[in-house]
Amino acid sequence: MFGQMIVRRLFHDKGFLTQICGNDFMVLKVAPPLVIAEADLDRFVAAIRDVVEYAHTSNAFWSDAFALARRALTII
Repeated sequence: MFGQMIVRRLFHDKGFLTQICGNDFMVLKVAPPLVIAEADLDRFVAAIRDVVEYAHTSNAFWSDAFALARRALTII
């Protein structure tokens, strides 16, 4: 659930499209363009840092995670 919440926040809050990869839900897959500026890489790293910091300091992050889990269980 943690990895999926990171993906969700990166997209909604920072505008980066990423996804969880393979069998390990703690692996983040990123597919940048073939040509990317260093400033764009810096912006992406800062976005990940901000989202992970938010996860460690915000109750809202975990409230959203539990709400997402509840919706998933309702669907199943």
